[in-house]
Amino acid sequence: MILGAARAQVPIIKLAKKRGFETIVVSPKGNYPGFKLADKTYEVDIYNKEKVLEVAKIEQVDGVVTDQLDFPVPTAAYVTEKLGLPSIGYDCSLKFTNKYLMRNECSILGIKIPEYYRVSTLEEAREKCLDIGLPVIIKPTDSAGSRGVSVIRNITELEDKFESTIAFSGDHYILVEKYIQGEEYAIEGFASNYKFTNLAIGKRQFFDIPDVFAPNVTMFCSSPGNHIEEQMLNINKYLIEGFGLKFGVTHSEYIVEEGTGDIYFVESCARGAASCISSHQIPLATGIDVNSLLLDVAVGNVEEIEIQNIENNVSTYLLFTLPEGIVKDTRGIEEIDSVPGVYKVYIDPIPKGMETKTMVDKGNRRGPIIIKGENKEQCEKTINEVKALFKVDVETSEGIKGIIW
Repeated sequence: MILGAARAQVPIIKLAKKRGFETIVVSPKGNYPGFKLADKTYEVDIYNKEKVLEVAKIEQVDGVVTDQLDFPVPTAAYVTEKLGLPSIGYDCSLKFTNKYLMRNECSILGIKIPEYYRVSTLEEAREKCLDIGLPVIIKPTDSAGSRGVSVIRNITELEDKFESTIAFSGDHYILVEKYIQGEEYAIEGFASNYKFTNLAIGKRQFFDIPDVFAPNVTMFCSSPGNHIEEQMLNINKYLIEGFGLKFGVTHSEYIVEEGTGDIYFVESCARGAASCISSHQIPLATGIDVNSLLLDVAVGNVEEIEIQNIENNVSTYLLFTLPEGIVKDTRGIEEIDSVPGVYKVYIDPIPKGMETKTMVDKGNRRGPIIIKGENKEQCEKTINEVKALFKVDVETSEGIKGIIW
């Protein structure tokens, strides 16, 4: 059983079918491509653990997985735990999906995290902002994709953004957290029988858009580039094993504070990351097909996998967004595939006359364009060639503007 049928789940659905599995795809109703690929489909809210459990019993599934989606992780853990299938356990799944529980666990393990508080009212948020000292960052405790995340520099901004932030929280809580300025990193890895292996680390680049916490480039390689990155990898292994993750693909994020060089934990997920990181970027950078490993442990083919012979290539995604307005012209999109180093292009149609909206979170990103190289310099060269080739003209209130990289 695969939870989710959107484009991000297509690679793991295809992989499961290629591996000879019968695929049962469960997803809310919608025009999702995964429905067309699956052997059987169920239109079910994947937040609804009991309903998904009913389907799993009917189909007598051998395993349950999800990829590149955060909110089905507890559902998959709950269903597999109830059925006695290979499972990370429901309690463990909450450590990787609820940011408050996540930080509590880090505190127990002694991992450095920004000062934080959980609040449910504007009055509590005001008080904690003053306790921590501005600026702070606010975020829903149980959301993903940077939805509802804002930097608060004064109390007026808090009053303006509190309701929109808490609206993204299913349990009606937000975190008020000290804002740490610095370079951000992502680390990808795989756990098997409670043992964890770091696979790839990448420094993140972000869109230069105020209050939008969305990376547009993350370049992955398997080897640390300096002492800080090596230290970060050690912290990540300690964290994943400390959280008690039995198996699965992981994605973790860290910040290195400007000035001090201190490493702060941001978040960790017990699933493959979006923008084809798990399905494409980890295999391209390391030679390790983590989703294939996930399928094996999820159905009990193997209990423990020893990962060896990790390659050291470089892979990256390139994402973009468009300014608010009306698309007037698109050029070069068909030629991107022929640029040396471009591995795969995932760009939804951008027809003339299409209305575009201002970027507010990761959901407004377009792409990804997946790139592979022997080193970072090759990938940078490919990125520059793609940017020079691919153009979109958008008529805005301020005249014609192009792609925002």
